[in-house]
Amino acid sequence: MQSCCSSALQSLYQAMTIKASQSRSIFLEFAEAQNCTNIFQNLHHRTNINNCDLQDFICSSTPNLCSNNVDSVIGLLGDDMYNALLSNCKGLSSSNHSDEACFDCVVSYRQSLQALKERNRSGNRCAEALLVSLASSDAQSPNLVRGTFSCLWNEITHILGSKKLLAIVILAAALVIITPILYQITRKQLQYANKKDIEILSDEVLKATNHFDDSNLIGEATLGKFYVGIMPSGMPTTIKRLNQGIIKVQNFGEEVIRKAKIRHPNVVTTLGYCDTGEHCLVYEYCVNGNLPGWLLGKSHYLAGNEKTLILTWEHRMQISIGIARGLCFLHDNALAKIVHGDLKLSNIFLNEKLEAKIVDSNLSNCKPNETKGLQTIKNDVFDFGVVLLQVLTGKKSKSVVEEAREAILKGASISGMADPRLNGAYVSSEFRNVLSIAVRCTAPSERERPYMEEIVRKLEETQSLV
Repeated sequence: MQSCCSSALQSLYQAMTIKASQSRSIFLEFAEAQNCTNIFQNLHHRTNINNCDLQDFICSSTPNLCSNNVDSVIGLLGDDMYNALLSNCKGLSSSNHSDEACFDCVVSYRQSLQALKERNRSGNRCAEALLVSLASSDAQSPNLVRGTFSCLWNEITHILGSKKLLAIVILAAALVIITPILYQITRKQLQYANKKDIEILSDEVLKATNHFDDSNLIGEATLGKFYVGIMPSGMPTTIKRLNQGIIKVQNFGEEVIRKAKIRHPNVVTTLGYCDTGEHCLVYEYCVNGNLPGWLLGKSHYLAGNEKTLILTWEHRMQISIGIARGLCFLHDNALAKIVHGDLKLSNIFLNEKLEAKIVDSNLSNCKPNETKGLQTIKNDVFDFGVVLLQVLTGKKSKSVVEEAREAILKGASISGMADPRLNGAYVSSEFRNVLSIAVRCTAPSERERPYMEEIVRKLEETQSLV
């Protein structure tokens, strides 16, 4: 069923591409969309296309359209960024385009989509609008249209991933399209061709952060400080300036490439690095800074925002589950099981929806005088327990570990442990359940600590009780 829905959606997008190349209008009118689905239905009698719920994806009557006009999309992006997108995706016009050509297009598409969303906050259908605009730039070239959809299909299904019909399609696209080009992605995006290119990136990082001016400081962790940086394309990024002497240059690039392969909604994506002059990591930008700015009152880490920042109980549950999911993914991901090694509030950032994203997993292979075997998955579980207690209580001190253990083991009242800034607005049963989970995570013996898979399940069950 999912396969047929996927085929239908691709066919409908191709129809939208042809229309856009002629009329510049992206989404179909309701009658046009209905006619297209009917035609496809007549050709595929064994599948009920109505069950695919495709109207929302293709119809101009759908609320919150990003833009219904190719020229409007170009205007929002600007000619320079749009032309760069066309240039980076031109390699797809070959009937047998390479993985490297697809990578160039994927990276440029992501940057353009980010810019499009930021410049048009009224709509959320930007992924479809951008895809159709790109494909319609040369609709007469069947190879370009076909290549665009095959290369960017994972990007579009990721945006539409909440739809049940695409659940399997997303997985298939990720495996078929993304996995073969991961090596090319990391090589192309992170390992610049020569010394001159690396020096250019170093200059761009300096300019992006105004030479690491304190006004751009948004966080600080063990390995260095985080800055917001605006790259020449206009795309905001998070740039981590690593402390001097912490990195062995010969292993730095290899370790960053390993990190760049990590892709998860609750893990910050590594975009690039430079190792000339300053050692820096370039990450995706999370607009709401890191957790200390919200839990410990460090509002100056939110780029000059001095207002009082308070997380509701619902937000705290969402953040806790997000952190758990991200850490579980690191521990069990298919590429390589990864121990974070430094999980704490300052290494957890929040996006525009206040969803948690873990950053800065262990750069163990880069550190001088490294000692093998000291960091384990159960160490991460302990650190997660501490973070969980800090999210519950708003306290920084690790002394809260013993306080929580005593309260749970003795069955004492826990009302005094809740962050006062919640002002009593939390669910007592949920609070106790989460506190109990945190106490298990911080058990003195590693054997008593659960694995992250169980923790995710327990937190999700706690949230669903209400």
